[in-house]
Amino acid sequence: METEEKKLDNEAKTGGESEISIIDIINMMLTFWWFIVILAVLVGGATYTYFKLTAIPEYKSTSRLYINTEAQQTSTDVNTNAITGAVNLLPTYIEVLQSKTFLDIVSDDLDNTYSESDISEMITLEALVDTNIIQISVQDADAHTAYLVCSSIVNNAPDEIARVFGGGSTKLIEYPEEADNSEPLHTARNAVIGFVAGAAIAMVIIFLVNMFDTRVKSKDELVSKYGLPILGEIPNLQN
Repeated sequence: METEEKKLDNEAKTGGESEISIIDIINMMLTFWWFIVILAVLVGGATYTYFKLTAIPEYKSTSRLYINTEAQQTSTDVNTNAITGAVNLLPTYIEVLQSKTFLDIVSDDLDNTYSESDISEMITLEALVDTNIIQISVQDADAHTAYLVCSSIVNNAPDEIARVFGGGSTKLIEYPEEADNSEPLHTARNAVIGFVAGAAIAMVIIFLVNMFDTRVKSKDELVSKYGLPILGEIPNLQN
């Protein structure tokens, strides 16, 4: 009897709470699976609709520049050290081609139709792994604009590289072209992300509701919480 009194006293101090196991959590989710599905479908559908209606198709024009270093130009022997040196310098070349000074040159070349900041938002420059090549990508809602900006960059890059590095040079290995098709909008991918997010939100709601629900829902739960036998059960007289 003393042991039972201690149990009751401990339960009173802790508010009758008990540890929730992984099995309990799984059972919660299985019980309310319909709520998880409904919220996942609603959020996924809303995400798909939002991106479908608001996403603006964009077109990309790309080009590639091969970078020569001074060491490569003064020697006909293209050795490993020269190539490694060029690869290590590529981030510096990229910084030059992304600089305000160079983008102002591109802007002037395009009759200042686009500002330096406009062009900066359009372009992406990246060094291709283990090569001396810089890939230039220009993306815009207008295919012709992307093509013009990309063309201006590759046309003005050699002079700017030569000016800054004094001996460095570039070779155009891929001419920019005007895109016929826009870039993928990824609406399906965003819908899947929304679906998963909706399901996760539903699971959190279910877990929190059950955590703060202190009602005893069955005799089995009463026995498991307090470890006491059930002496009797009052029937539901409303039926």
